[in-house]
Amino acid sequence: MLTRIITAVVLIGATLAWLFFANFEIFAIGALFIYAVGAYEMGPLLGYKSRIPFLAVAVIVLSLIFALVEPGSFIGIGVPPLAQYVVAAGLIVWVGSIPLLLKYPNNTAWHKNIVFNTIIALLMMVPFIIGLLILRASEYGSDPKAGGFLVLSVMALVWCADSGAYFAGRFFGKHKMLPNVSPKKTLEGLIGGIVTALIGLYIFIELGWFGQYAINEGALYAASILTIVFSVIGDLVESMLKRLANIKDSGTIFPGHGGMLDRIDSQLAAIPVFLTSLYIFSGVLF
Repeated sequence: MLTRIITAVVLIGATLAWLFFANFEIFAIGALFIYAVGAYEMGPLLGYKSRIPFLAVAVIVLSLIFALVEPGSFIGIGVPPLAQYVVAAGLIVWVGSIPLLLKYPNNTAWHKNIVFNTIIALLMMVPFIIGLLILRASEYGSDPKAGGFLVLSVMALVWCADSGAYFAGRFFGKHKMLPNVSPKKTLEGLIGGIVTALIGLYIFIELGWFGQYAINEGALYAASILTIVFSVIGDLVESMLKRLANIKDSGTIFPGHGGMLDRIDSQLAAIPVFLTSLYIFSGVLF
């Protein structure tokens, strides 16, 4: 327990420093570290015998995308449409994973196709990091910390949802959501998580943390609800992959808390879903 607490305190401090005291370049390096460690841990979940092959593929693919969208230009020039579509591509895996979750464990033949698994994992990882950089670059010229509050707000939506789901599920949970994938998750917990996160959303808007993204509050609320729901799907997908690979934790980088993927599984879905939903509801993407 003490190890878990110490690790949690260090993680919170490091995250806040990364969001608010690092410039965009250092933030990007931190995001790349998260991406690389996540990709390193992902290999065994996909059926690779070694962690290196998928890491190499993930680095090559991201390098090619960086050559096309140039994240450094997000601050001065703005976010190019291609970067927005890369983020939107993440919806493919999260929407497509729903039938896989519903059919688990009766239909798992797809997991034997390593090419298919690799595409799924890339669609989980790449839109996440591009979305993270887009959020952090928001309003950077006028206020270097504005994007930090924006990233924190989206992440905090997930944390609020997790906390609300835990307590609602513990005290009111009766109807299991997907017991074969995650036995403890309930529909009551999901509802409690959504309600808690919406309360958090209202507070974050009042504090001004969403910046220009709060101009269209209707789109923001709709996008946030989808973000909360899909963050649960992100958690469930990682749980399903770990069960298929017979792995308890994705890694051991965080003592008492498992691996990087164990910490960001919900965020992998939340970040791209949040941005893509806002793009769609605001008429930016289509």
